[in-house]
Amino acid sequence: MSSHSVSGYSFAAPFQIPAISPIRSLAPYANRPGTISMSGGYPATELFDVDGLNAAAAKVGARLASCLQYSNIDGQAGLRMQLARLSAERGIRCDPDTELAVTGGSQQSLALLGRVMLQPGDAAIIESPGFPNSRQALHYTGATLHTVPSGPDGVDVDALALLVERVRPKLVSVVATFSNPCGATLNLERRRRLVELAARYRFLLVEDDPYGELRFEGEPIPPLLALAEGEQRKWVAYIASMSKTMAPALRMGWLIAPAEIRRRCVGAKAADDMASSAWIQEIVAQYIEDGRYHEHVPRIRAAYAARADALARALAEEMGGHVDFRKPQGGMFCWARLTGDIDSTRLLPYAIEHEVVYVPGKAFYSDPAQADMQAMRLSFATMNEAQIRTGIVRLRQALQACAAGESVSITLAD
Repeated sequence: MSSHSVSGYSFAAPFQIPAISPIRSLAPYANRPGTISMSGGYPATELFDVDGLNAAAAKVGARLASCLQYSNIDGQAGLRMQLARLSAERGIRCDPDTELAVTGGSQQSLALLGRVMLQPGDAAIIESPGFPNSRQALHYTGATLHTVPSGPDGVDVDALALLVERVRPKLVSVVATFSNPCGATLNLERRRRLVELAARYRFLLVEDDPYGELRFEGEPIPPLLALAEGEQRKWVAYIASMSKTMAPALRMGWLIAPAEIRRRCVGAKAADDMASSAWIQEIVAQYIEDGRYHEHVPRIRAAYAARADALARALAEEMGGHVDFRKPQGGMFCWARLTGDIDSTRLLPYAIEHEVVYVPGKAFYSDPAQADMQAMRLSFATMNEAQIRTGIVRLRQALQACAAGESVSITLAD
């Protein structure tokens, strides 16, 4: 008997089995005093520009009464203008009044686009491995979700082309730059092919770009929408967020989409939350206008670069021969693979006992049969270089204990 019938309630199909985040389920272990956590996808707390945000908030506070009313559903005009300018710096030109809308983070942007475009009987395609919450956002529409392989070089465009021909999706969602969990970046050729596929088969290609500003090595590659020309623009949408560059608690993101799609997303947002906070929007707009955003982002890039270097050195020196990885050029994650017989799920209880936590690769696959059981996601953003070294030393000790068959007190649910 299913769980929804046991309770007596008749839940909608997508909610009959409640989603449990495999990442958040590790929080009780990650938050233990003394534990070094490489599991979360959080930005570094100590790098938040508290002074800059306080200064922006003080300026907005001087005109606070004007910020306490309901906002425009599509966002405050001043913030839309600032976000359009930021997007233009990334190569995306748009009309802030008809193509751009402010959202409650990129997660809401994806959920709105999914709800506007998808319904039961439709097909959508996501990357695998991929971020579980993105999968859930599209799953809740009732559409059939198909997965396309991804990896250290990003989504497999050849495999996607074959899948598109077979299932004819209405929406395809990708993270083209420093993806979660693989840290992958699609090259220019693959990006152009993605845009061409979207226009040819008339599906909405959604690029989720929370990490693109965090490049600390290599040359930037234009977002997908920046590469779309003429009629191709009708089939590409772009979503981004301030969570990884300013602060997650702002819950501030934006979407850029063709006017008819954007208009319907605004209607869907009205049904969700009426509007994002006018007060917070004005603070974000003031912060950008004051130039603090452009001062702050290079600082966090430099800090993450040092931490990524520390992680790469520690993995090579402490885990050499036991793990394969590619040094990140940006973002917040390193996708590593154990090379021996021990997989990352079997190792995890030993790691927790040795006071270091990571996310096993299987957490990012919708189909367990397709999961790379050797893979693990290591986040380097929230720790300093010394902590990173200590964490990898502990990981090596955990691997040694696991290989020796030592007893372990931690029991994890499958």
